[in-house]
Amino acid sequence: MLRCALAVLFLLTGYAHGAEGLTPQQQRVRACNTQAKEKGLEKRERSRFITDCLNGRKGKRPLTPIQAKNEACNQEADHRRLDGAARRGFMSECVKPDQVKEETAHGTRVRNCNRRADGRKLDGEDRSRFIHGCLDGAGVVDG
Repeated sequence: MLRCALAVLFLLTGYAHGAEGLTPQQQRVRACNTQAKEKGLEKRERSRFITDCLNGRKGKRPLTPIQAKNEACNQEADHRRLDGAARRGFMSECVKPDQVKEETAHGTRVRNCNRRADGRKLDGEDRSRFIHGCLDGAGVVDG
């Protein structure tokens, strides 16, 4: 008899936690998920929509410049069908600000010119002229 009463109590408790027993937050999550499903949203678009929906935003919010750059890089990676390490490497390079890319390129040029000068065992004025010409891209003639 006690088992029977417990089973009925358990079933009634489970029934009470159906759709009507959801907290307001759970109801909002369910509604947002339903809307995203009806719109056929997937991946990033779905995630962004659900976040906006849960925060009470209506319509599309504008992307920040960083988000726009990241979105463009993601679309390019999708277009190239990159995944795994190749995608991570591409994304890492793609989202870098142009200034950082320029600084990195200049630093690489300086290191390469210094290595070349070391290989030629240059020092003093000859080394300075060589590195200056190397960085300018002018064809340095060995003398």
